[in-house]
Amino acid sequence: MTGKLYGLNLLGMPKPSSSRRSGAKEVRAPASPLRSGVSRPAMWRVLEIHKIIRAGRHPNCSTLAKEIEVTPKTIQRDISFMRDQLGLPVEYHSIKNGYYYTQEVNEFPMLHLSRSDLVALFLARHALEPLRGTRLERMLADSFSKITEACPGEVSIEWHELDDAFSVKASGVLPADVTLFGDLLDAIRGTREVCFDYHKLTSTKPERRSVRPHHIGQIEHGWYLIAFDPAREAMRTFALQRISNLEIHKAKFTRQAGFNARDHLGGGFGVWSYAGEQRSKHEVHIRLEGYAARIVAERQWHPTQAIRKIKPDGSIIEFQADLAGLEEITRWVLSWGSKAKVLGPPELVKRVREELMKASHLNS
Repeated sequence: MTGKLYGLNLLGMPKPSSSRRSGAKEVRAPASPLRSGVSRPAMWRVLEIHKIIRAGRHPNCSTLAKEIEVTPKTIQRDISFMRDQLGLPVEYHSIKNGYYYTQEVNEFPMLHLSRSDLVALFLARHALEPLRGTRLERMLADSFSKITEACPGEVSIEWHELDDAFSVKASGVLPADVTLFGDLLDAIRGTREVCFDYHKLTSTKPERRSVRPHHIGQIEHGWYLIAFDPAREAMRTFALQRISNLEIHKAKFTRQAGFNARDHLGGGFGVWSYAGEQRSKHEVHIRLEGYAARIVAERQWHPTQAIRKIKPDGSIIEFQADLAGLEEITRWVLSWGSKAKVLGPPELVKRVREELMKASHLNS
């Protein structure tokens, strides 16, 4: 395997010809010597700084230098490069003692990915399916994350190491999948309304939906479209494999102000966004034991999770998270069988009990 991956090498550096091909302005990264024993390419540092500032953490040169493992002077040069050469609106906040963006930055200016680049990304992610769970997958996952940082308004990839995640077809990617992915990308980039037949998991037949597409994301090894549904006056999430008969309309739309794909999906436990529903927070507490306790403790299941060891050896733990809905956490609890016990909230206890009763009646 070579070090290059669809216009970027594994360290996040653009190929020299990529900016000329896409028409983007070519700029040179700051040529600063690296500290002895540290290998941090210039553009890798700039992308990391961009990601940290964009997250609203208000870092300064000292905290960035410690996190990225270079000197504060190197960070200062990188910040100047971002402001003067890339035109990023980065300023220093005198009260919070750190850098921030004075306006929203939706696209990193160094990388402009074409439709072909994004389709290649889609195909590459599927091709890497046999590597799931390996050390090489984790290395490539970091590279994919850097690539998708360049197009947050169009496509993203979330790498969750879940055994029961949505799987990719072992036989490969069908031409229809690639066509649908590419057509939806065109609609997103052109802000054009689309309609399609969608087969919900709870329905017996497809229904026609007209939506305004905002984002395509690879979440838990499955691809999903996030779109605004005017009929429901809310954002909705659609699995690509259940979309058919896509039509792209000539009518254009205005993107929802402040839409952010990560925020949209952040409240749920997986692909469910619970958008448009009553988004009261549910603080869930689940006790797990045995192999379930060890597996759960090894992984990041949700951004808000906290894990407390009940026994010092980790054989019994308590899992806690703040969720916007209970649909997926109910299935997650049931997947552990007798190794999981819901401590709260009462609504989750009720949901799990009802599902277990229904299952026992089916087997009687």
